[in-house]
Amino acid sequence: MVKLSGQRRRPYVVRVSFRDKYGKIKQVALSYHSKAAEAQEALDAYNRSRAAGLATASTQALATVGQVYEAWSAREFKKLNHASIVSHKAAWNQRVSRFSDRKMRDMTLDQWQSLLDEDEDEGRSQSLINNDAILIKALYKYSMERDIVSKDYSHYLDIPSVDPKKKKGAFSDVQIKQLEQLAREGFPWADTALMLCYTGFRISEFLELTVFSYHADGDYLQGGKKTRSGKDRIVPVHPKIRPYLMARMKEGGDTIINNDGGKININWYRDVAFKPVAAALGVLEATPHWCRHTFATRLHAAGVDELTMKWLLGHSTEADITQHYTHATVEILKSAMQKLA
Repeated sequence: MVKLSGQRRRPYVVRVSFRDKYGKIKQVALSYHSKAAEAQEALDAYNRSRAAGLATASTQALATVGQVYEAWSAREFKKLNHASIVSHKAAWNQRVSRFSDRKMRDMTLDQWQSLLDEDEDEGRSQSLINNDAILIKALYKYSMERDIVSKDYSHYLDIPSVDPKKKKGAFSDVQIKQLEQLAREGFPWADTALMLCYTGFRISEFLELTVFSYHADGDYLQGGKKTRSGKDRIVPVHPKIRPYLMARMKEGGDTIINNDGGKININWYRDVAFKPVAAALGVLEATPHWCRHTFATRLHAAGVDELTMKWLLGHSTEADITQHYTHATVEILKSAMQKLA
């Protein structure tokens, strides 16, 4: 145990020694603490576990995602066919490697889920989404077998299901104007499509909103699910959809969006409510998910910063250093929403 110099929030560090692959003795930090007693307790616990043969090797416990991938691929690629190797390498190089420098044991479910959610939002194919999930599962299997991690989060991943026959896209500014006109004219369900485009909710999240999801004191909706980051997130109500939202809430029913008071399921909304709206806009291939992609695309085009976009879309912010110094207040989110025309 060592006390680091300078003004630090957690100055006491517990260090353990190990031999690298060349036989040289090195030290790595096992944990950091604000009090000496806490550090001593952590060190004693480690020594007890080590004496009992239960402690993981320090090099394993501190392995990064990148190191796990390198060790796993060196072992498994010898057994796999060329096509499988290409798929794994593509998943790693294009997406999973973003977490390369993070310790495998420090990764959270939300971080892994955010990668798959982004795959869905960016319109990636089902096969690419599956490839990412398969690689994550393989890294966890390898890590569990070697006591690098104590919990396999890959078991809890919500793997998006996308229709390969549907074109992934977003509405143009011209089409958004047309959608606004349809809503003003009372075209059936056009108001709900417009609300989706100005909230970014997934269709499943949108259809579950109730009158209690709306907070009049702050003029925002609170809803969402899937991950800790997406659950009960705050989305300010844009002026262009407020009249339609208020009108829908006056209808009664268990949910804000309902059919004669009855709750609507996703398939009914997509096939009965949304398809005629898409046809009126001249884009028969459009799906409700286009609205979420439209929301994200327009936020980006308006210059909204990445962290605020993640808050609004319900993506994980755990990998963002700035999250530790910034709080998602309603006013910050409102300011971002006001940038949308």
